[in-house]
Amino acid sequence: MSINKLLSIDEIQELFAILKTKKIAVIGDFCLDAYWFIDHSCQSHSLETELPITNVKKQKYSLGGAANVVNNLKSLGLGDVDAYGVIGDDPFGNELLQQLKIIDCNTSNLCIQNVSWDTHTYSKPILQNKEINRFDFGISNDLLEQTETKLLGSIKKNINKYDMIIVNQQIKNGLHQKSFPKRLQEIISQTNTICDCRDKEIEYSSTYLKINKVEALEKGLLLEINEDQKVIRKMIDDGIYQNIFVSLGSEGCLVFGKEEKFEIPVPFKLKGLDPVGGGDSLLSGISVGLIGQWDVVKSAALGCLVASVTVQKNYQTGTATPEEIMTALEQNTIN
Repeated sequence: MSINKLLSIDEIQELFAILKTKKIAVIGDFCLDAYWFIDHSCQSHSLETELPITNVKKQKYSLGGAANVVNNLKSLGLGDVDAYGVIGDDPFGNELLQQLKIIDCNTSNLCIQNVSWDTHTYSKPILQNKEINRFDFGISNDLLEQTETKLLGSIKKNINKYDMIIVNQQIKNGLHQKSFPKRLQEIISQTNTICDCRDKEIEYSSTYLKINKVEALEKGLLLEINEDQKVIRKMIDDGIYQNIFVSLGSEGCLVFGKEEKFEIPVPFKLKGLDPVGGGDSLLSGISVGLIGQWDVVKSAALGCLVASVTVQKNYQTGTATPEEIMTALEQNTIN
């Protein structure tokens, strides 16, 4: 089932035309991706320690995790996107906050916890155009009770004004710890919600689920691709999930309903891939389709189209504009 048989330029234009009237809440792990470009030609040693110095000739910062989902949604033309999460009182948190404000995201519900919390940051040294060992910040964060209560209070107060809720989880010791998942489940149980949760222990029910193949296998959701997916079928039949979207990376996406399974291919042969943030782009595209009242298959096709644009942008988590989406669809039609 090819993308151009599922989507048309006219349909996409109509969808993008209404997005500015829609409101989405993004609840999750707000991260920053830091790219440090190393100058290997300049070799020197510290006068104090005599140890070798690594010289950074250029630095670049991109929104990651839940923040990248927000960035993708705004790039696609969403009117209002509200951020719900926690950042630290540190330089990375300041950079993340500034970047969100630049794209006109509402950050009034992004809590700053000034103790026991470092902003989730993936620091990636780039040497000779290749990423080397990463430095991760915020891996041992402790969500304070007062922070949790304040954030959940804001979510509960505002929950009914959104067309869709997106729940993101990708940090083991991030937002979704202690009693937060149970309390959030009570708030979102009757809402239009899609979840993208990485860890096996974190699940939210009565939602759409977006997950990648590796995570689905680890959680025991997905058996081998060609087998009858009895676990997935049962979870949908039992109402735990409405539909399940399984990302297959460069091979596209699977969509599961109660009875059906659909395979959505990538639009065209991709070149120069940087897969970082591709899952966020898929999630954003699916969400946009769903709030436009598209069915799950068309929504997944749009998600694949969005991701096909962003994964071709190197050294950034990447976003796609409506113009880029329509160009990609036209390119797929020609090919």
